[in-house]
Amino acid sequence: MWAQILRNKYLHSKTLAQITVRPNDSPFWKGLMRVKATFFHRVKFIVGDGTTTRFWEDTWLGDTPLALQYPSLYHIVQRKEDYVATVMQTVSLNIQFRRSLVGDRWTSWLHLVRRLMEVHLSDQGDSF
Repeated sequence: MWAQILRNKYLHSKTLAQITVRPNDSPFWKGLMRVKATFFHRVKFIVGDGTTTRFWEDTWLGDTPLALQYPSLYHIVQRKEDYVATVMQTVSLNIQFRRSLVGDRWTSWLHLVRRLMEVHLSDQGDSF
């Protein structure tokens, strides 16, 4: 019940990752927002439909976020906060980079794509 109250009051249709603290938020909510980064670094997401798990910044494929597993790709990706569903919605992954993928970046990209071939989204929501 409390989770639903907090969702309705603060999240609306956004995810926890999309929310930032506002000056008129309650002290309780501001306290939760202060520990949000720690929460995201310690939790592992189980991807269902991929709509609430961030592709690069949440831990969902392996033991650390993809941003840490593939830093050379993360540093040149255009949209760092895309969700898994957004990236995987098309057969050619929906990821754009600011630079060409050559050398070690190309090798990292191929490794990531091979791993993503094993991921299958479902109709269930994401969980952690």
